[in-house]
Amino acid sequence: MGNVPRWVGVPVLRAWVASKTGEVNRLPRPRDAPESHSIGFNSDRVLIFGGGPAVGWGVLSHEVALPGALGRALSRRTGRGADVYVRAVPRLKVGSAADELSRIKLCRYDALLVTLGVNDAGALTSLASWRRDLTSTLRAIARASSPDSRIFVAGVHPIRSIPVYNSPLGSIADAHARKMNSISAAICTLEPRVTYVPLTAPEESSALRFRDAMSYRHWGEELAESMAPQLDAQCLLADFDRRLRGEEGPGPERERQAAVRELGILRTDRTWHFDDIVAQACTTFGVRSATVSVIDSDRLVHKAQVGDVPQLITLGESFTASVIRERDGMIVPDADADARFRNLPHVAGEPRIRFYAGFPVESPDGSRIGTLNIFDPAPRFSHDLWRLLSLREFGFMVQAEIRRGGDRRR
Repeated sequence: MGNVPRWVGVPVLRAWVASKTGEVNRLPRPRDAPESHSIGFNSDRVLIFGGGPAVGWGVLSHEVALPGALGRALSRRTGRGADVYVRAVPRLKVGSAADELSRIKLCRYDALLVTLGVNDAGALTSLASWRRDLTSTLRAIARASSPDSRIFVAGVHPIRSIPVYNSPLGSIADAHARKMNSISAAICTLEPRVTYVPLTAPEESSALRFRDAMSYRHWGEELAESMAPQLDAQCLLADFDRRLRGEEGPGPERERQAAVRELGILRTDRTWHFDDIVAQACTTFGVRSATVSVIDSDRLVHKAQVGDVPQLITLGESFTASVIRERDGMIVPDADADARFRNLPHVAGEPRIRFYAGFPVESPDGSRIGTLNIFDPAPRFSHDLWRLLSLREFGFMVQAEIRRGGDRRR
């Protein structure tokens, strides 16, 4: 803060930031599902957590905000898919980050990107507090995440590059952010699995737009340059664990049923939204039957169905028991010729399913609560990776509708 005593600068800067609150609150921000999916196989799962760039100020969709920009940048570099989720807390400061993180199932992600510091720079959070709380937050992430996941800390981008804060007072926050970034970089060199990624200022945006798609594309490229090589290495070393991730940890069945109860999906009637999705899936795959099925303890409940569909199915006697352990879904060209499935009641008996394709369906908290199922009494094509991509897209359509339905019920 130069020659300005901190006890003077802090209230002045905080009052100035508070005076901008109304202007910031009127800015557009994404209202769609807080996730983005880039097409590809063996997808990397990434969580963006924090404030600042994670929020998506200035745009209306996460597809053009940081999740979409980062996912596309990662896919171009890795050749794999990228499923990027975001937990954005607009006013979040480092002191409350660990508490927010405790509500997230971190073990399901291959990488976690932390975007903290913009609010702390504006509040002139003491450097000692920043060091202590950031260290505590990173260690909490390391404890709760999978042992082979990677953690990335994004540096605070130049505060004056934010149009609403581009003023002489913004220079004070800028200087403080640079000191915070130096501390962050030093902390990251000491913490296992943690990498610091500096963020530079994107090209100047219109003051009315605040940020735009080009801003997020700029940051997505910067972040992907550091993240992609580590995700490549992780993919080679831990492919099996990556497929299972999301069902690991104690009590996945309890978590699943809690998620189903929270959504209230079993209490609702079938909807045309799901029916439309399964009808489209049948047409695309050229099969007779499809369902959207939710796991209710040890049985499956169909929320949508087309064609000849078996009823009263138990989880243990279904394809679903295998599908929920597959991150990218599963295609079985001929179940009668597959030792895993030939003895299932609906393969050995009516409706004598031969071809099957399924994709795990997740709740917003990441619990795998059911499956999209596509099947036919005649065997179909051999395992076709491009059809698996189509299956994945239909699965995400189901997940999006589950999220919208949950939001409507709340």
